[in-house]
Amino acid sequence: MSRGESSDRRFLTGQGRFLANRKVPEAAHAVFLRSPHAHGEITRCDAARARTMPGVLDIITGDDVAQAGLGTLPCIADLATDEAWSAFTPPRPLLATGRVRHVGEPVAMIVAETVDRAKDAAEAIDLAVDQLPVAIDLESSVRPDTPAVWPERPGNLALDWEAGDREAVDRALAEAAHVTRLRLINNRVAILPLETRAALGSFDRASGRYILHSPTQGVHRIQKILARIFGLDAQAFRVLTEDVGGAFGLKGMAFPEQALVLFAAKRIGRPVLWIGERSEAFVSDHAARDHVTEMTLALDGEGRMLALGVDTIANMGAYLSSFALNMPTLVYGRVMGGAYAIPALHMRTRCVFTNTPPVDALRGAGVPEAIYAVERVVDAAAFDLGVDPIALRRRNLLRAEKFSWRTPVGYAIDSGDFEGAMDRSLKLADWDGFEARREASAAQGLRRGRGLAVYIHGTGGSANETAGVIARPDGRITVLSGTQSGGQGHDAMFAAVAAETLGIDPELVDVRQGDSDLLPRGSGTGGSGSLVVGGRAVAAAATRMIETARMRAGELLECAAADIVYAAGVFSVTGTDRRLTLAEVAGRMGGGGCSGQADFEGDHRTFPNGVYISEVEIDPETGEIGVAAFTAVDDVGRILDLARTDGQIVGGIVQGLGQALLEHDRYDPDTGQPLTGTFMDYALPRAGDVPAFVLDKHATPAPSNPLGMKGVGEAGTAGAPPALVSAVCDALGIRHLDMPATAEKVWRALG
Repeated sequence: MSRGESSDRRFLTGQGRFLANRKVPEAAHAVFLRSPHAHGEITRCDAARARTMPGVLDIITGDDVAQAGLGTLPCIADLATDEAWSAFTPPRPLLATGRVRHVGEPVAMIVAETVDRAKDAAEAIDLAVDQLPVAIDLESSVRPDTPAVWPERPGNLALDWEAGDREAVDRALAEAAHVTRLRLINNRVAILPLETRAALGSFDRASGRYILHSPTQGVHRIQKILARIFGLDAQAFRVLTEDVGGAFGLKGMAFPEQALVLFAAKRIGRPVLWIGERSEAFVSDHAARDHVTEMTLALDGEGRMLALGVDTIANMGAYLSSFALNMPTLVYGRVMGGAYAIPALHMRTRCVFTNTPPVDALRGAGVPEAIYAVERVVDAAAFDLGVDPIALRRRNLLRAEKFSWRTPVGYAIDSGDFEGAMDRSLKLADWDGFEARREASAAQGLRRGRGLAVYIHGTGGSANETAGVIARPDGRITVLSGTQSGGQGHDAMFAAVAAETLGIDPELVDVRQGDSDLLPRGSGTGGSGSLVVGGRAVAAAATRMIETARMRAGELLECAAADIVYAAGVFSVTGTDRRLTLAEVAGRMGGGGCSGQADFEGDHRTFPNGVYISEVEIDPETGEIGVAAFTAVDDVGRILDLARTDGQIVGGIVQGLGQALLEHDRYDPDTGQPLTGTFMDYALPRAGDVPAFVLDKHATPAPSNPLGMKGVGEAGTAGAPPALVSAVCDALGIRHLDMPATAEKVWRALG
């Protein structure tokens, strides 16, 4: 809801407006009683004493929700309803009834005049749980003798999914001159945006509408899920999102708290506000990644890749979140095989339940997991064969004559100059000068290593997008977008697209988003698709608005619309000096201006790619790692704003660095209790962990869209982890080390 660069100014001057900043004096405050146990039967939940405590307005349990007829949180992943795969999709209650299945699962909602009053009442609720054995370890969770998270599903299997050509892979393995096998872990990570999850619910009795304010990645998706939960038409809900302090996939999902604040607001006749605390986030937010994978790569005698087999066990947690099943399957398979021409691929993913919070999307959402697995097995093959990993990659990279190369799930990789990007990256990183730097590090008692990774990302998101563009009589342009900025500066980007289409100054453009009443539908942001999808829809809406205004200009200038030429905000009659500005035409349209609306049309997939090189130094006495250098060469197609593009790339690299070297969301295997439930235990990257970056571009246009743009937001998380782990392994002289490469783990490897 901003103009031009105004979101930057607001954030830099402390004027960002997050939900915790919204002052609603009449609002009551919600707190949730959460399960202290990972698995067990609820034998008692007695809130009688808590209800009588000062300031308590309401206490809601799972029985209250069930009696009101509210539904459960749905899994809306493509595979959830695909009968061909027979996925097991258990109900996910808003509040637990009967059984709890992970630490942090909400059991009761307390509504009071203040947060402190609500917390006091939560402590007074008598909750008793008969504990049950837990399934925590991912590999053992699929064994028949492991405790079942769901009694209906012994072995904890939610989905057993396959793609590709198993027979072709088996034949290649039998005939291969060399086969490399690698078991690897893609560690579980917490998402932890700066702004925690939050929800403010109210009910307008006059209109009968529920109104939800919540930081989301798309108001229309949440609106539709709320409609399913309440069993009402979507228009019974208005969902609004203002500024969002980071999202990264987490805020694209629906959560129990969003529905419950609405339910409570109607019950007590007042708005109800819940602001999540960081301690809650560690046990109730969705986590991400969390795979164990067996990679098998077949090569011929000349080092050409013949086949790739992928066998993955992917954690779903105790419940299936909104898109959970898609992440380690369809999205994972979108770029499996990476940037290499591998003739035969087959992948199998077993999605399994454990007694942990649900697992879903995080920046990249399946793609970083795939690229990490591919790049690590390529490095392992080079190690096994004793060959240069760069030469091995060059021999197998996709080249232009191979486009469109199809991945195991059928996506056609349509663009990229992978070898050119590699050459550029090697030059910028001074690859040939590395040995001198290694010797200099050794002279200081340090081990230096280098690693290279080639990434490719298949951008996703949703194509279900509508945009509107309105020319106003005052000369300003309003853009309506169904996507949602999470801090990326969408307002400036959409203003630039509209301004370019209309031939005007971007400062004349206001962008509005985050209101389900503005447009009939919206894709939200996700999968690096905001500019690819939202930008194209804005351009189409602006073009449609021009055509509508042209018809009116023809009437006003008394000539055929075909004789009207539009340029830079002015309509002119060909061959004459007769003209009207767009603002003048808008003023004669009535209803506040001239508008155009357009749905997104076309292919929303693009394939950004790049080559990353990292260098690390390791202190052999302590195992401490320092990232000495990092070079990133990216192909993100046409660039509208270089500074924002680089900001997205650096942000992704830093998140990838966190996963590669620091972060691991861990649980006690016997009790399911979180072992990393605070920032004292869970290590996020800090400024001192981040090196200076060398950034460059090696762009090829995206043939899938007329703007030539490719998504950029998730590039860094795909390319950084394999480059960093490769550098660590090179410094240690070993074949592989699982993420995170912590100082302790490195020290033990040295030992």
